[in-house]
Amino acid sequence: MPADSIPTVKEVEDFIKKNPHGVSIQDVAREFKISRYETVYLLGQLIGAGKIGVRQIGPVKLHYY
Repeated sequence: MPADSIPTVKEVEDFIKKNPHGVSIQDVAREFKISRYETVYLLGQLIGAGKIGVRQIGPVKLHYY
């Protein structure tokens, strides 16, 4: 994926589905080579749509399907 290309919400959702224990914002940002701010925006869309859940483990928020 080119560095200037932002992944679709569907691509992020598929990545989360492949990781049943959950992924952090940083995990998603590293996978797609995007900023954490872009990652938060994409995850926010999935959370708002009710497609993923979030659980707090210490200082980390894990996003899961």
